[in-house]
Amino acid sequence: MAYFCKCIGFTHTIEKGDTLYLLGKKYNVRVSALIFANPYVDVYNLQIGDQICIPKLRPLS
Repeated sequence: MAYFCKCIGFTHTIEKGDTLYLLGKKYNVRVSALIFANPYVDVYNLQIGDQICIPKLRPLS
């Protein structure tokens, strides 16, 4: 059985030198939010060409 998650935000294609820390700083997103938004991606072994979800945080109302 396959599970598909919709990215609430946008996708980023991993490039040479990308790390979760650098992506978090670039997009102003916490590393924990990146990990939570990408449960099926090995975020500790990112490969060039991988696509990860950059979550868009909704403001609290």
